[in-house]
Amino acid sequence: MIHLIANGFGVLSTLCFIASFQVKSNKGLYVIQSVANVFYGIQFYLLGAYGGLFNMGMQIVRNLLLCKIDDWKWLNWKGMAPLLCVPSLIYMIATWSGPLDILPFIAMTVGTLGYWTNSAKKLRLAELFCVSPAWMTYDLIEGAYGGVLNELVILASIVFSIIRFGWKGLDDPSFAGKGTQDRTGGEICQA
Repeated sequence: MIHLIANGFGVLSTLCFIASFQVKSNKGLYVIQSVANVFYGIQFYLLGAYGGLFNMGMQIVRNLLLCKIDDWKWLNWKGMAPLLCVPSLIYMIATWSGPLDILPFIAMTVGTLGYWTNSAKKLRLAELFCVSPAWMTYDLIEGAYGGVLNELVILASIVFSIIRFGWKGLDDPSFAGKGTQDRTGGEICQA
């Protein structure tokens, strides 16, 4: 019964993620995905998958900080994204129980580095080729079938958003908010 309830939270997370990649602002994406990560975290808690739960918490922190990046200038420090990955690394090392523990760390780290660029393209590429595959594998092994569904939907939603907005359309500064440069210094739109 607990697996059914846990996977119900995974489905709620899926519904949030469907909406998140269809929003034309990264800030909106971060807020919606934070809500989705709460549901996802509850799922991991109920399944006893504490590595996943910890990294969901870190993703919520990351997303909420990204919502304030234009207001809190200290968040623009180049070392901020890697610094946010350190707690996940420490958690992974401190609680190591086998190679499965690497997957949430990889998903959190690559996702944070991709999201921190403020580039809709880089964010979607990170999700498409690393973050979602890592979470999907972890979910499958942990029995988080709502999470597997979630990752499949995320992958489809990303592909749909690329088709909907176009690859070049993802350079539109409205995806990034106020700025026209990604946080790595590269241009994301042409003036």
